[in-house]
Amino acid sequence: MNMKLHQIGIDIRHIGKFCIERPNGSGDFLFLIFQTKAMVVINKKEIEVHPDCCILYKKGEEQHYYSTTRTYVDSFLHFEGPEDQIQAFNIPFNEPFYLKNPPEIMNILKFITREQISDSFQKEENLNLLIRFFLAKIKDNYTKTPLTQKENQISGKLIEIRSQMYSNAALFNSVSQMAQSANVSLSHFKFLYTKHFGISCYDDLLTAKAMNAQHHLLNTDLSIKEIALLCGYQNDTSFMRSFKKRTGKTPSEFREGAVHIHQGQ
Repeated sequence: MNMKLHQIGIDIRHIGKFCIERPNGSGDFLFLIFQTKAMVVINKKEIEVHPDCCILYKKGEEQHYYSTTRTYVDSFLHFEGPEDQIQAFNIPFNEPFYLKNPPEIMNILKFITREQISDSFQKEENLNLLIRFFLAKIKDNYTKTPLTQKENQISGKLIEIRSQMYSNAALFNSVSQMAQSANVSLSHFKFLYTKHFGISCYDDLLTAKAMNAQHHLLNTDLSIKEIALLCGYQNDTSFMRSFKKRTGKTPSEFREGAVHIHQGQ
């Protein structure tokens, strides 16, 4: 059974007192993103939430939240789908949580909106895939505590830097370069990177270079020296040393072993 979109709203603004109280829910699953402060009531307990807080309401469960500021803003996604498949994304139901990268999630919502009004002959299947992708990215962005203002500002930049690093291994040759690109101090960058991705920026940088090198070793006839340059190393000696430390093999041994495997098949 596919995921089906019922209704979507982005940056919906209410002036004055605003309250939603649905004892039996909305008849579907509701994913809600608070963009201003608000109060959520769960099991008769009031919980204050801050901007970028989210909640995934289970179908049939009470939905009760209200504004605490003069202007209330939220975004939401009402959808239908198999409960077991939604549970498989490991997003807790009826429990407020926060996002590590709110702009990324909002961009996906906007993409879903564009697909909703498209004239694509496979729109239903596209929306099914987009909702599944949305839920997967929610899980990636899940955090129990709100980010600080500084962390919110740099969150998108961290993801941009990491994606650049993995798509172009020669772009950054040191963590200092990465910190400069993010326009933060080296120590603070290291702290934020590890908190955001669960891995040190130095280890991640070397992993990105090793993965890029493995691709070239497996799929091209480029020399070791050429691959070293493509991965951002100044010379092939430092490249070979780093590669062996990450993989347990020299670049030549890695390439030769891969050739033997392919020949055996």
